[in-house]
Amino acid sequence: MIATVSVAVGQQPPKTPCDFDGFDTNSILAEIKAATTAYYGCGAGPKCLSMPLSPGDPMVVNRAEGDWTCGYLTARKGSAQGWVHSSDIRPVVFDPKPSITAWAGDWLQDENRIQIKISKTPGKLHLEGQAYWHGLGHNVHSGEISGEASPIFNHLHYSEGGDNACTIDLALVSKYILANDNNQCGGMNVRFWGIWKRPHLQDPLK
Repeated sequence: MIATVSVAVGQQPPKTPCDFDGFDTNSILAEIKAATTAYYGCGAGPKCLSMPLSPGDPMVVNRAEGDWTCGYLTARKGSAQGWVHSSDIRPVVFDPKPSITAWAGDWLQDENRIQIKISKTPGKLHLEGQAYWHGLGHNVHSGEISGEASPIFNHLHYSEGGDNACTIDLALVSKYILANDNNQCGGMNVRFWGIWKRPHLQDPLK
């Protein structure tokens, strides 16, 4: 539920909006250390809007301003670009040169799914994915990927080839995958962009 909030003097988030144009697979990923509150919509009105966060919720870091950090936040009740107190986050430690088997498995983002398997071709991974966008009523757009690619350390570039083809860049960051696409991987508004988790990390209440 969206609500306006008041916070104590000295704990006020910046009045400037936490706005930025997405992120890429080289971005810094952090996690929430303890239950806290993020604030978004700042600068658009007299008060920010609140977003409760739980321990372990991931955050893509964009920039810091004073005691606050702006980033892309995901939580049980949705996602937003917002401010969180810098003392409430910690960077995600990851292996920059993971084994190819570390990629394998099912990766989820709400109802979207990417399944990654070890290919029969040495050094390659096989990807199968589906993503959806829901509009008004029964208006649903979808997109699918199916193909192989070779990881370079913790990065993977997938392309279906040809002009205006779907391309997706992925980065394996510990128990998460950061993904960015070219907005050509399905119907209108269908994206594979965002933070992906393994099934056991999905919130069952989502």
